[in-house]
Amino acid sequence: MLGPFATSADLGERLGRTLEGVEQSQANRLLTDASHLIRMEAGYQQISRVNDDVVTLRGSGTVVLTLPQRPVRDVTAVAGLPATAWTWDGGERLTRTDGCLWTGPVTVTYSHGLDTDDVAYQVAVSVACDAVKRVLANLDLVRQRSIDDYSETLVDARASLLAGEADTIRKAFAVQTWGVSG
Repeated sequence: MLGPFATSADLGERLGRTLEGVEQSQANRLLTDASHLIRMEAGYQQISRVNDDVVTLRGSGTVVLTLPQRPVRDVTAVAGLPATAWTWDGGERLTRTDGCLWTGPVTVTYSHGLDTDDVAYQVAVSVACDAVKRVLANLDLVRQRSIDDYSETLVDARASLLAGEADTIRKAFAVQTWGVSG
């Protein structure tokens, strides 16, 4: 299971106070939930850096294979093929250079994702903290409250991403295609 982008300390810093005890435990769970929402919005990108990940993709008779996780940092091996049989374009694609096509299962070892100090990763941290701050500000999930002639409608406090946050995440991380492309 992938962990949260932000810690309760990150959240506490943004709230201007230290979280302790039950509140810290609750914040950690909510940050994990918000991080899952971010990965889902990002087309199921892991986002966090993963070194030497092994993935098996399905070839469909083309010369170009698209790796599913971004950004690709390095491709170290394609099982059963010498390095002279394929080339990595420095982005997300592997191309057969031996005159053959990608067919059947293709097992690739590669590194992908962002380091915690990358700007895009820090955007994910910020979005996760903002989503959790909304929940902590309205733990009872009150939608609307009024006293005499005063009425207030509150933002949905469930752990969710606002439209602008979802758009930011999609722009930064979303995948357009999966598997094999031609």
